[in-house]
Formats: sequence, structure tokens, C-alpha cells
Amino acid sequence: MDKIVEISGLSKAYTQGHEQILVLEGLDFHISKGEFVSIVGPSGSGKSTFLNIVGLLDDVYSGEIKLFGRKLEDLGEAAKAVLRLENIGFVFQFDSLLPEFTVLENIEMPARVLGKGDPAAGLELLRRFGLEEIAGKLPREISGGEKQRAAMLRALRNGPALLIADEPTGNLDRHNSGVIMDDLRAAAGLGAAVLMVTHNEEAARRADRTLHMGGGKLNAV
Repeated sequence: MDKIVEISGLSKAYTQGHEQILVLEGLDFHISKGEFVSIVGPSGSGKSTFLNIVGLLDDVYSGEIKLFGRKLEDLGEAAKAVLRLENIGFVFQFDSLLPEFTVLENIEMPARVLGKGDPAAGLELLRRFGLEEIAGKLPREISGGEKQRAAMLRALRNGPALLIADEPTGNLDRHNSGVIMDDLRAAAGLGAAVLMVTHNEEAARRADRTLHMGGGKLNAV
């Protein structure tokens, strides 16, 4: 499989007062096209920090990172922004749908930013995941589970090579959590590398690999 993310020797520290707090220390990681990897670990262990670095939301670190075969140290901020917009999708614990727009319009937002808006393509994505009946509804008119699924389809709209999910089932009941996990597996089946952080052990077991974050390292569970 093609490597989507390759990381070696990743370290990250925060300054708190006069003290340096090491969050990530010499961490190695990789994920390939079509692979689903989950990361578990206690709060404060660095999971979200790790996702922010992989997702190009944080660039203060040491070590080497290659995304989609490109070394990040060779890229300027503008190039990183384009790389993130075109190749990375994000799903968070809260759906963050824009309340004044329909589900379809929300899903189309990433494509419109790239000048590639096409409602027919967004509707086809909704159909593929069995959600076409909510296309014209506003976020307030659908359930919490449907909102989170819509947010995931928004993340998939530009066909990202990497889908990053940070506690995607954190606000959902068991049934809807299972539906979201099915959707994430389907996203991997479409070829995306899916990287998920979760406290939900049942959800974590649905991944191809589960890693534990602790002591600044990632280790197989």
C-alpha cells in the first residue's frame, strides 16, 4: 500500500512557566492508503496534539514528516494550506455544521472553497451513504447522528487522501457510534487513510490497527 503519512523521530514540547513539558518524544508512525488506524490513550497524553501536527494545524515540532510523499520542511505555509485543503478531511467531536445552510450546502462547502462546487456530486455522496433524504434539510431539522454523518461527508467531499477523526463518536449513543464507525470503514474502503483518536474502546477495535499513546510514544495495543 502507498504510504500517506510517514513520521520519524517526532518530538513536541510546550513551555509552561519556566518549564518545558515534553508531549511527544521521538515518535515514529506511518499509515497507508485505505488503512484505518485508531489511537487510544488517557487525556493529556498528546493524541490531539499529534493529530494537529499530522493535519498541518501545528508546525512547531522536531523530527521528519512526509505527507503524500512530500517532506513538510520543504513546503512553505501557502503550500501547506493548499495541501491541507485538497488532501485532508477533518471530523471532530462536534459537527460544526453551518445552521443557515442545508445539509447539501454544508457538504458542498469544501468543494466551493476550491472553486469546484457541484451539488450533483454532493448529492451523489449523500446517496452513497444512504442520506439523500436529508439533503435539503437544515441542521436543526436532523438528529445528532445525522449531523455527525453529514459532517463526515463534508470531510470526504474533496476526496481526501487522509481523513482525520478526533473523537467522532464522543457525543453519540451506541447505535449512532456504530453507524459512524461503519461510515469511517467505508471511507477507508474508498481509498482514504483514516486516522482516528477515540476514548471509545469498542470503536477503536473496528480499526485495522490500534495504537496506544503514552509517554510520548505510540505502541501497538
